[in-house]
Amino acid sequence: MSNEDLKQKLLAQIEALKLFPNNIQVKILRSRINKQLEQISKQTEIKETIPVDKKQQANLSRSIKLKKHFRYLRLIRDNYPNLKFAEIRKQFSKRKRGEDVSIPDATWFNPSP
Repeated sequence: MSNEDLKQKLLAQIEALKLFPNNIQVKILRSRINKQLEQISKQTEIKETIPVDKKQQANLSRSIKLKKHFRYLRLIRDNYPNLKFAEIRKQFSKRKRGEDVSIPDATWFNPSP
């Protein structure tokens, strides 16, 4: 069902509510329907205003994930300054595969000092 069809149905429901007396239940139902209409209009505005380039979006999400990964490894490096960054990355990949590493599990779970 498209947004336009849903919007028309909700408008028809609001028109049907005008037949009933204006009591609390009708007001609550009318406000719920109006909120749904607002959400539908916001969704269509967002879709119309933001054309997303797939390549740009992919690069952005990749960048965010890599920054998060680097911050995590940097916190571990702060706890183990005698290890090189490359060694920490190797141990991290080994740990992901389930192999034993020299850095304890407690550090991997909470790298903050």
